[in-house]
Amino acid sequence: MGSRGTAAGNLTLAVSNTRLRSAVLPASAPTDAGTHALSANDVSVTYQSLRGKHIAVDNVSMTLRPGEFVSILGPSGCGKSTFLSVVAGLLPASGGEVSVFGETVSGPRKDIGVVFQQATLLPWLNVINNVLIPVKALRKSDRDYTQRAHELLELVGLSKFFKYYPNELSGGMQQRVGIARALIHDPNLLLMDEPFAALDAMTRERMSLELQDIWQASKKSVLFITHSIPEAVFLSDRILIMSPSPGRFVKEVVIDLPRPRTVQTMSSGEYAALCGEIRKMFDHLG
Repeated sequence: MGSRGTAAGNLTLAVSNTRLRSAVLPASAPTDAGTHALSANDVSVTYQSLRGKHIAVDNVSMTLRPGEFVSILGPSGCGKSTFLSVVAGLLPASGGEVSVFGETVSGPRKDIGVVFQQATLLPWLNVINNVLIPVKALRKSDRDYTQRAHELLELVGLSKFFKYYPNELSGGMQQRVGIARALIHDPNLLLMDEPFAALDAMTRERMSLELQDIWQASKKSVLFITHSIPEAVFLSDRILIMSPSPGRFVKEVVIDLPRPRTVQTMSSGEYAALCGEIRKMFDHLG
């Protein structure tokens, strides 16, 4: 991915490796929604509580290109998950509009897959039947999707565990089942809401490597929610930085680290420089 030009006053990060060029820009405004996997235009979410009106998301606009991996990075409580719930059709927006491949989102859609913070597997079903849950929800035949379920379990490295039950799996394995389940109905857009937040640091690092492999193999468009700077830098094509509540997109960072990214990437000077610059941005946000 090439570098982008910057307007006056914007930060350009230059590092020694010429293969890496990262520009920090104002969050991009959407253009023709039909050309995007996802387009959000001036989306706001306001809650009424006993303490009065609370603005969780404030006039957020962004786009996601087909096949792109974009992360929303921000502190806890800034509105990241709320925005994702609007994109998924699970929560109505108070204002603005979201479209997926040019069609307005007004509720849950068949072409969207969601991976939540917890795997939320049904304990009485084995792995293969947990993967098939969306198929049942869509009232389709299990037999038509069983082969695909096995292929997805092979993709996430769990082909030998298809008869296991959730309590027999580690946290990381359960999350991989959740990813397979989100992909079973072949959605065009995959939404991931801090899927590795509950995992230990080593498992989380390994899951980032595995998710990159899954994304490159499936070629899905991915919107990934996280509050981990290293995780966002490792996985993303672009990072949208969200301010503390009320959530607004305040910066866009283009990540041009070569792919596939590896453990060696995580120890490179370029990777460390990107993480450091993004950390400084959050320090300035307050």
